[in-house]
Amino acid sequence: MKVIRQLVHVTARFCISLVFLAGAANKILHWHDTERFLVNVLSEWQSYVGFSEQLQAGLSFLIPWAPVLVVLAILCELLGGLSVLLGIREKWGAGLLILFLIPTTALIHQFWFIEGSARDMQIAHFLKNLAIIGGLFMILLQENELPKIAFPPKF
Repeated sequence: MKVIRQLVHVTARFCISLVFLAGAANKILHWHDTERFLVNVLSEWQSYVGFSEQLQAGLSFLIPWAPVLVVLAILCELLGGLSVLLGIREKWGAGLLILFLIPTTALIHQFWFIEGSARDMQIAHFLKNLAIIGGLFMILLQENELPKIAFPPKF
């Protein structure tokens, strides 16, 4: 039973960290596209919050910082993803991923501003991210440390 439990822990850590590690790699490999996408998202949000000059000013302030924000996103995904995957300070890593995922989910998957089939897709992504956040909170709040990955595995 102990072997099965360890395999499940390792598999769970792999599954939850893979999306972040792949996301970081994608951002690195497609740097300019990622930066342009972030600028577009921030610009779209400016049009959505036309009722508030303060929010528009805040978004205007962030646009020139897009490269720095992309670097921070990559660092959060890499450090948090590796931490969870390897079981080294996994609570710290889960917290880092939560801090990355909450604003990302709200900014990128703003289903409340769109209509039609695009809305359905954004709702699905939004809910998927909420599920991942829930899994990360479970790691963060777990009382015992998860077993570390041993190379080679010891059963």
